[in-house]
Amino acid sequence: MERKKVAIVTSFSRLGQWRGIMRYGQRAGWICQRHDRDSLERLSSWKPDGVLFQVDEFDDPLLDYVRDCGVHRVGLRALHQHENETPLVLPDLAAIGRKIASHFVASNYKRLCYLGPSSDEAAFAGRTHFLGMREVADKEGVSLEGIFPDQSETWSRRGLTPRETNSTGWDRFWELGPALIDRLLADPEPVALFSAFVEPAMEFIEMADERQVDIPGRIGMAAQTEDALNGSVTKIPLTCIVPAYERHGFEAASLLDRMMAGQAIAPDHRTFIPDFEFFLRESSNQIVTSDPQVNQMLEHVRRNALDFRYTPESLAQAFNCSLRLVQIRFRKALQRGVAETIREFRTHRAAELIRKTNMPFQQIVSECGFSGHHQLERVVKNAYGLNPSALRKNQGLQGQP
Repeated sequence: MERKKVAIVTSFSRLGQWRGIMRYGQRAGWICQRHDRDSLERLSSWKPDGVLFQVDEFDDPLLDYVRDCGVHRVGLRALHQHENETPLVLPDLAAIGRKIASHFVASNYKRLCYLGPSSDEAAFAGRTHFLGMREVADKEGVSLEGIFPDQSETWSRRGLTPRETNSTGWDRFWELGPALIDRLLADPEPVALFSAFVEPAMEFIEMADERQVDIPGRIGMAAQTEDALNGSVTKIPLTCIVPAYERHGFEAASLLDRMMAGQAIAPDHRTFIPDFEFFLRESSNQIVTSDPQVNQMLEHVRRNALDFRYTPESLAQAFNCSLRLVQIRFRKALQRGVAETIREFRTHRAAELIRKTNMPFQQIVSECGFSGHHQLERVVKNAYGLNPSALRKNQGLQGQP
């Protein structure tokens, strides 16, 4: 049997997706070639049996080829304004949006902000980051603002010259970033920012640091990225979400193979891949509040929570207050009590040691202020859905609150 020829047509490359496609192609016995706009002439003469594509909405030569190629095709990204013309395998961005919004809400942020493209709202058929965040924001009664650099209104509202036609706006983020910081700091309530792309988030951290903006106390941050190492090299380590791109590519290749074998797949078929990895880092790993006295108390808890002898009464004595008054202020500002807050600090530190070290669990118990191994196991299981052994094995990537 003649080997099938499959073209991967792409405006940009995601290594994970490429690995997934190659893994499936090796199993299926395909001949694969990857093409961009500079190799379209060669692609036309090669005559593939199927096409997997991931094309930017502004890349007209590739868009025209994919629309007119005349062979079976599967998209890893929608064709802008032609979303229902071809089957798609897509990351479930709404699941990512729900995850990050839930994480921010658990850290007591009452203001959420999304930074990313508006066009995804059409391209991903209701499964966008912003809509996922909106679900959580509406449920929890917190605010959500969208900042869309590809919309001219985003620029004009901040006194900036609107973007040029056919531009995502990211190339001018150095100009938008300071205006965005001003907008976010105008309200004294801490705000949590999620960026759909890691590069502007990394730039934003540098801009905020130059202005001595407290991250995450004033602005909490997280971003989506293809490689979690991106977020680990910023001045303040960045919380990151990484979609399961390798599975994404594998499932798209599998769908194309079924189509080339004669299986009828509707043009508006959608497969959403909900899997992702979550990397909690310093940029969002803090309970926040706009109450200055509770902030001082939280700092005291941070410094002392890992001491086994530290209790809610210890905090009240340190601030010369009654325990009842401290509890009232915590409940009002944080929607949680002092004991719960102390336990969260201990649990987060324990999880960090479990994930990043080979420290014996009994030593982690004493390092993090727990009464014994059973308590460590109980709090870790409640927070992460895994016992300490499983958390270490899975590197803490599943179930982070």
